[in-house]
Amino acid sequence: MKNRNTIGWKLGLLAIILLINLGNTRAATPPADDAVVLTAWLHVEGYTMSDVTVAVEVNGATEVGRVSENGRFTVSLPADAEVLLRFEKPGHLPKEVVVDTRHARDGEAGQRTRHVKFAVIMELERHMAGLTYPGPVGTLSFDNGGGCLAVAHDRNRVPAKRQATMVF
Repeated sequence: MKNRNTIGWKLGLLAIILLINLGNTRAATPPADDAVVLTAWLHVEGYTMSDVTVAVEVNGATEVGRVSENGRFTVSLPADAEVLLRFEKPGHLPKEVVVDTRHARDGEAGQRTRHVKFAVIMELERHMAGLTYPGPVGTLSFDNGGGCLAVAHDRNRVPAKRQATMVF
């Protein structure tokens, strides 16, 4: 009788140890190659998204895609990359956003694929009084060491370059 209780207790202890070790190996599994998944919603005048394009430039290679009719798009980005997103729609000012994934895997949160959600509002050119953006309107990056998301905005506008008059 005493032998049965000892065996049951030892089996229970062994099961607990195995579960703890299984949990530790799952936590140590490296994240997928896609370190960051971006989901964005575009807002435009007229509510039609059929002519909106998004260009994603990663390490010199550019891919152009479209957004869904509700203005949503999703893109997976690799780790350790600087990415340029360019949003365009005829009659609207183009916008660029820089995404730096170099430290996306830092810290506790970096042990899994990061999901970042944001919105982009496209302004009509005719409402901007001849102004445009001098560069990217925002930057998404991750802090060195902790991996916390860092967001920066640049709402400055400058006069748009006018094309020179053609002389015949």
